[in-house]
Amino acid sequence: MMSLPEIAMNKGYVCHLNPLCKCGVHSVLLTAYTEDNVGKRFFSCGSMEVNITNKCDFIMWFGDVELIGWPKQLVMHLRTSCNDFESKLIATRNELAIQKEEMQSVSVELAKTRTQLEFILTDKTQSLEFIKSELRKLSREVYDVRNVISGKNLDK
Repeated sequence: MMSLPEIAMNKGYVCHLNPLCKCGVHSVLLTAYTEDNVGKRFFSCGSMEVNITNKCDFIMWFGDVELIGWPKQLVMHLRTSCNDFESKLIATRNELAIQKEEMQSVSVELAKTRTQLEFILTDKTQSLEFIKSELRKLSREVYDVRNVISGKNLDK
């Protein structure tokens, strides 16, 4: 009999009709994906489904279905393809998480830069307004000086 670690299993299904395992809970119906038992269904300890940490070694084969020839090869190929896809999906999710962190970091930096630029712009705008005001004063003074030079006195 094969040990549990040697069996690659899919999601199991618990039913009140499933046999009880050695733990006294209903077993889980799983599918084996090992080379020797591809596609065969079996019952295994259901303690993980009810949050019991210790899992017993209960295994009971379900039915006599055995895949041979090309169906067996096809199931093994599909299982391998599925595992490859899951690995790529996990890698993609990890990469997306890294990119999300990087984007959040860039977003924070952009917000800081925007705040700095707004401060600089406000400061420069105030400086520009001050310069315009001073130019208006100088322009009035130049106008007044021209009038004084040309003989017109604005105080009269």
